Amino acid sequence: MAKKTRGKRQVKRSAARATKPRAAGGARDGLGVVEGSTHEMPPLPAADALADAPTFTDLCLDDAQRRAFDAFCAEAEAPDEMHIGFVIRLDRGFPLVACEGTMFRAEHAVSFAKRNREKDDMALPAVGDAVAVRLAPGHDRGVIERVLPRRSTFERWRGKNRGERQVLCANVDRVLIVAALGAGEVLLDRIARSLVLAADCGAAASVVLTKADRCTPEELAEEVARVRRLVGEHVDVVVTSSLAGEGLDPVRACVPEGTVAMILGESGAGKSTLLNALLGHEALETSAVRARDDAGRHTTVARVMVKLPDAGVIADAPGLRSLPLVGHERGLARVFPEVVEAAHGCRFNDCTHTHEPGCAVREAVETGEIDEVRLEACLALAREMRVSAQSLDPDVKL
Repeated sequence: MAKKTRGKRQVKRSAARATKPRAAGGARDGLGVVEGSTHEMPPLPAADALADAPTFTDLCLDDAQRRAFDAFCAEAEAPDEMHIGFVIRLDRGFPLVACEGTMFRAEHAVSFAKRNREKDDMALPAVGDAVAVRLAPGHDRGVIERVLPRRSTFERWRGKNRGERQVLCANVDRVLIVAALGAGEVLLDRIARSLVLAADCGAAASVVLTKADRCTPEELAEEVARVRRLVGEHVDVVVTSSLAGEGLDPVRACVPEGTVAMILGESGAGKSTLLNALLGHEALETSAVRARDDAGRHTTVARVMVKLPDAGVIADAPGLRSLPLVGHERGLARVFPEVVEAAHGCRFNDCTHTHEPGCAVREAVETGEIDEVRLEACLALAREMRVSAQSLDPDVKL
């Protein structure tokens, strides 16, 4: 009985804390006060001010998530306070949750706060997560108590620290890989590693080339051909110009009703401009790129979901400077299946597919069965993963 009583007290404290601002210090109160500073950050946007935010019915629960929620509620204190919802926005790590008929701000339960101190980002709620959230009567802020099973997770290794993984979006159906035209050659390496990350989480991928109005017809044709040669025939390549309103319908077709797409690209790639064009109004802030090197600035500072008219939901995130690959061999094999299949015929098990006699992969290149551009991209990423794996913390499990 003592244990049960403690559980009840903890629930009441969490619910009460959800509506009371903390003392000065700690941005988690949503008031934007930075600990140890008198400077106030901008307040979080109110839930009712987010006109393009998806509702609960715009997103899809699967049977595993419903069963997990029911099982959790069966053992939870005050189960009538529990709701099932989706995290549709993260402002400075502060979640906005959409439940049936409502949406509200929420904070993490004590167990999540502990994991945050341990830097276990895989355990923390991400945009797109289905969650069990407690909303006590008379309160306007909830407490997320459980992340429900994820169908998929788009994740990356955080920056230069290969020992921490970061979930960028959960329950993703498609990844829109955005790259800007008109600023030199499109970086094929960036597209290739984005394809691997998408394949590793089980999501389909499409490449969206933005700012086509900055290219001559000849330059555009050349760049599209380069990208198509890399991605192969099974990945859609869409060319857009938000300025001219071109290519928007093919992008919408990539995100049908009931699906979630994540938009991925560097700062300055035109992600926010593209989303504004898809929405039909200026919903997201945009900024100019630097003239001398076309580098962009971080315009998106929150991870947000928006509902497209007559289409599905897109999750936007701040531009990512790096996409390191560690332990993504499964994704690599899915993106370059012809290389993996041919490699089984090599004479040596440790063949590098560069100079060895009896290399079936090189023979396939000579006969045209494997495109050399795709092979070079595959080998470069495989080498990176082998080197990066050696620098991993031995306690990290891939």
